[in-house]
Amino acid sequence: LFEEETKPGLEGFEKGTLTTTGAVAVDTGIFTGRSPKDKYIVLDEKTKDTVWWTSETAKNDNKPMNQATWQSLKDLVTNQLSRKRLFVVDGFCGASEHDRIAVRIVTEVAWQAHFVKNMFIRPTEEQLKNFEPDFVVMNGSKVTNPNWKEQGLNSENFVAFNLTERI
Repeated sequence: LFEEETKPGLEGFEKGTLTTTGAVAVDTGIFTGRSPKDKYIVLDEKTKDTVWWTSETAKNDNKPMNQATWQSLKDLVTNQLSRKRLFVVDGFCGASEHDRIAVRIVTEVAWQAHFVKNMFIRPTEEQLKNFEPDFVVMNGSKVTNPNWKEQGLNSENFVAFNLTERI
């Protein structure tokens, strides 16, 4: 991943730069962390009573999204990631084998795969033979949504979860 994230020709937030200490630094642009106002969860039969939704009396960042908007966003990301060289990282979230979840991250940006590889628990070769993710993250960080206003979203940027589909 190191060679991929620091190779010549990369631009913008794709580009990793080797620091004097040997670490790779990246410029993430305007997003230096999460984007809580752009986070949405599909409201469906499974989530309607199991997610703590934002309301006038209980403000939080769990905003509902309908199935049609979800499908539109999923299609945008799928199209962005199609026919490209991708980085796929399988890992575990959570140290306890009993409680952790298996996660697969798919991204087109090398340093994002490198970050995930460093942050999540790496499966052993034996665990990878039968790895079945509990959740898949389709990282479409280069995608913007041109229909965000019509869909009632906060901006052209989005983080969308479908807990029923586990994506």
